[in-house]
Amino acid sequence: MVIRFIFFVFVIFIVLFFSSCSKGGENEKIIFWSSSLKPYFTDYIEGCIKNFEELYGIKVVWQDYPLDSVYQKIITTYGSDLSPDVVNVNPQIAAGLYKKNFVVNVLVYDKDLEKNYYGNLIEGCKIDGALITIPWYASTKMLVFNKEIFDFSKVKINDYKGFLEVVKSIKDREGVYGFYPFIKFEQDMLALGLIDSPTDPFNNRVMSFFEGLREYKEYLPSGFLASSVDVAYSMYKDRKVASILIGPQFLYRIKKEDPNLYKSTDVMLFPFPNYPVSLMSLSVLNNRDVKRIENSIKFVRFLTNFENQEKFFEIVPVLPTIQGNYVAKDDDELIRKAKSEMLKVFPKAKVFDFYFYSVIPDPLVRSNIFKNFLNDVFNSQEKLKDIQERYRKIWLEEISKNK
Repeated sequence: MVIRFIFFVFVIFIVLFFSSCSKGGENEKIIFWSSSLKPYFTDYIEGCIKNFEELYGIKVVWQDYPLDSVYQKIITTYGSDLSPDVVNVNPQIAAGLYKKNFVVNVLVYDKDLEKNYYGNLIEGCKIDGALITIPWYASTKMLVFNKEIFDFSKVKINDYKGFLEVVKSIKDREGVYGFYPFIKFEQDMLALGLIDSPTDPFNNRVMSFFEGLREYKEYLPSGFLASSVDVAYSMYKDRKVASILIGPQFLYRIKKEDPNLYKSTDVMLFPFPNYPVSLMSLSVLNNRDVKRIENSIKFVRFLTNFENQEKFFEIVPVLPTIQGNYVAKDDDELIRKAKSEMLKVFPKAKVFDFYFYSVIPDPLVRSNIFKNFLNDVFNSQEKLKDIQERYRKIWLEEISKNK
């Protein structure tokens, strides 16, 4: 009897031991930082985390920060106990972190991870063959508009010049702004086909574009350069602006907060010569031991698997980044239209995030240069030729620092 009892205890010990090995130890955890997903997607993320913790026995500590501040937070906390293991950023930010050797090449730890994702997105996440970030969800910019103010789908718009003429006519006729611009210099200038070389972003064609936009300044909301999505949403909600060029996630907010406005809202593609993909991804930091890095990659795989992407696809108009036949049964007519329009351009759409990486790898440096440039264009009386000469010099000087 004693021998049987000892054998029984031994078997139980072995089972528990291997169970704990497969599901992670009691003290194993991952710190996950997302970008601007609270409060609208809290239930979804918490559900994914709960399922992951139950499956692997690994604790996930989730924190959410605005996208425009997360890069600096990563830099300042790197190497400390507060530092994240997995960060939800865009490839541009991931590239800046990779230059500092802060994120891993995922293929070193999981060489097969890239196989199930869309090829154009994976290639947009690689630098010199290193996969520095994993595609999570994607979208393309769309013109979101209030068709009761002006129905843009009723007019033919071939390029941005024609679009600005329509914007001008809305202000003259309706007394409201026709368009709220969010200018992302890097993505928008490339999408409009105005930049041929990363060494000369302030070329004559770019300056010609801003010369035209400057002439339309009185037809655009004042202070738009310093404004946020919240300000744009407020103006759209108050019927002070007819349209916004933005990701279709914007529709989700309108639907939840103002059903009547949602009924008046429509979407259409903008006439970009090179349609851009706005991609959010997941990078794994390398400031922890190998086991924690491997657990972090497990979490990335789990968060981006077919089942979880399908759930996300059902609640928000974004495009999944992993291949599969996605069906969102509860989509209304507008959400179906938004997804359908995005899918028209998605296969050939481009991830532009790494375009300037080879000359100026730090995204914060680039962002500040472009931000100051836009401020000088719209908030000063300086001649554009003088602005062009000054910023060409600034750009070349910054390039020389990185050689």
